[in-house]
Amino acid sequence: MNLRRLEFTLTRKCSSQCIHCQAEASPSRKDVMDIKDAYNYLSEAAAVSDLESFMAFGGEPMLYPELAIAVFKKAHELGIPSIDMITNGVWGKDRKKAEKWAEKLKAAGLNKVNMSVDAFHAKHIPIEYPQNAALALVRAGVENIKWNVAVVESIDAENEYDKETKRILKKLEPIGIEANIFKIMPVGRAVQNLREFFKSTPLHGPCEGEPILGNPLTNPDSICIEPSGSVNICWNLSIGNAGKTPLSRIIKEYDWRKDSIIKTLVEDGPIGLLRLPKTHVYEFQETNYINKCHLCTEIRKILNIS
Repeated sequence: MNLRRLEFTLTRKCSSQCIHCQAEASPSRKDVMDIKDAYNYLSEAAAVSDLESFMAFGGEPMLYPELAIAVFKKAHELGIPSIDMITNGVWGKDRKKAEKWAEKLKAAGLNKVNMSVDAFHAKHIPIEYPQNAALALVRAGVENIKWNVAVVESIDAENEYDKETKRILKKLEPIGIEANIFKIMPVGRAVQNLREFFKSTPLHGPCEGEPILGNPLTNPDSICIEPSGSVNICWNLSIGNAGKTPLSRIIKEYDWRKDSIIKTLVEDGPIGLLRLPKTHVYEFQETNYINKCHLCTEIRKILNIS
């Protein structure tokens, strides 16, 4: 595995419960990564890989600010050049506190932030909070800050969500921060709540070259570690558990041909999963699925195969 990027889902707990959330985060979630585990994962990955970037997200990582800061500091000490966080900015409620957190984040080595603002987050978080958090980061000297904007169709679409998101971005224009706009994927709560906006595409064909996270399954350059220790190379597609097997070993020994699920996805795509012994009891109905990624994640979830 030619690993270049390491990601942590620090927690699935969030201050919001957005209807589009692909991680199905919510205030009721309790899972959070242990600091000792986080240090260990970072050290092991850095020891066997030439890491170019590290990202922490959630849920909302700043619900545990001391943990997030400690993790960024460790990544910085290990010499990882790009250190990134996705946050909803809820920690900007109090401007003075936001400035203190921003200074600590900057001192820890954080140099890139994606601040989530759109119609979905605005239902739970007043827009002033991420605005305050972003301004605090600018004043602290964090180099790269962008609005992280989810749309169901496009920023110029006429549906109620994208129209509201465009209005929000217009309001934020004076701050001078660029927007990173991305289309919501048919994963998690987005499938149940926004299905009418997804266009169906063919379900047949291999996954290699177009997995949901843009990470080639034959030679992944990115992994995401969950609080449970699960090491994912695609959406909830695990290649091991770093809490049970050393992460360095998982990275060094990865071979897509030795994993029946991944081998099937590479060679046949999600449709191939239906031919595995464990799926013989599953009644497949093609019209139930939006695209290959939706089919893949749903079959693996229903049949409890990773």
